[in-house]
Amino acid sequence: MATSSSSLVLCLIISSLIAPSTSNPLSQVCIKSKNPRFCLEVFGLNPHRSPHELTQEALNLAVANASGTITKIDTFQDQKEDGNLKVIYSLCLNYYQAAVDALKAAEEFLIQGQYSNVNTAGNIVEEDASNCENTFKKVPGNYVSTLTKDNENLGFLGSIVVAAADVLSNSTSPKN
Repeated sequence: MATSSSSLVLCLIISSLIAPSTSNPLSQVCIKSKNPRFCLEVFGLNPHRSPHELTQEALNLAVANASGTITKIDTFQDQKEDGNLKVIYSLCLNYYQAAVDALKAAEEFLIQGQYSNVNTAGNIVEEDASNCENTFKKVPGNYVSTLTKDNENLGFLGSIVVAAADVLSNSTSPKN
């Protein structure tokens, strides 16, 4: 009996974190993201953060993710003899560097209160991740992406930046 009541309590706690509410910015952000489960995993279950703190944290996580993937791409690029793979990795490197640049600019936009520009940066990041993944399919040679998980994660993080900026923008908008 204790196990079923413990499970019920746990389910209620998790659903309260996931259910959108005006008092829980974390749930608002995660519900608006493209992968709410991933969002909760990267943020953890601490709902006591402001929309501004969540947006800053989303930017930090995305920069760290993209920077780590840049290092990985550099390693792959150095190990490949295949000219087409070198082109693919070079293009992906450009996409990831552009994502980092957009995220760093978004940090300044966040400080300045330009939340629509933070949102735009999140969209750019999502697009850059998708473009890298698609590069493997577009270059002749039937290449399988070695960066699929990295691209998915960066895309999800970009969607979290978009969602966080949207929640932040709505929380600071004048109410009618």
